[in-house]
Amino acid sequence: MREYLFVDKSKCTGCRQCEFVCSFAHIKAYNPGRTRIRVVRNDCLDFKTLVCNQCPDPVCIKVCPQNAISCVDGLVQVDEDLCNGCGECVESCNRIFMDELAGKAINCDLCGECVKECPETALKIKTAGVK
Repeated sequence: MREYLFVDKSKCTGCRQCEFVCSFAHIKAYNPGRTRIRVVRNDCLDFKTLVCNQCPDPVCIKVCPQNAISCVDGLVQVDEDLCNGCGECVESCNRIFMDELAGKAINCDLCGECVKECPETALKIKTAGVK
């Protein structure tokens, strides 16, 4: 079994509260350039929310030349001490991001803070079976 953050597109309004809660939970600052969930807009009503899918066979792990990304107990995680900021993982997957200030890869660690604070209850941590 693996957990992942589910975004209910029918409920999400694109308010970006999740971005602010995420950055504050991890770095104690409100900075959408340093968040692990991203709301990407094409225009005011056309947007998508991107977050690590916690893939069962993550390509980001395979492309990382520093072995800074691993999967431990089903959770894909970045070791920021090993990450050199090359961006290979970001190139391979649009759901892992670069922390704009630290210059290191970051991804959702399923802390759940965004789930608690989503005003539309559009976020949930779900479990999926792994084959």
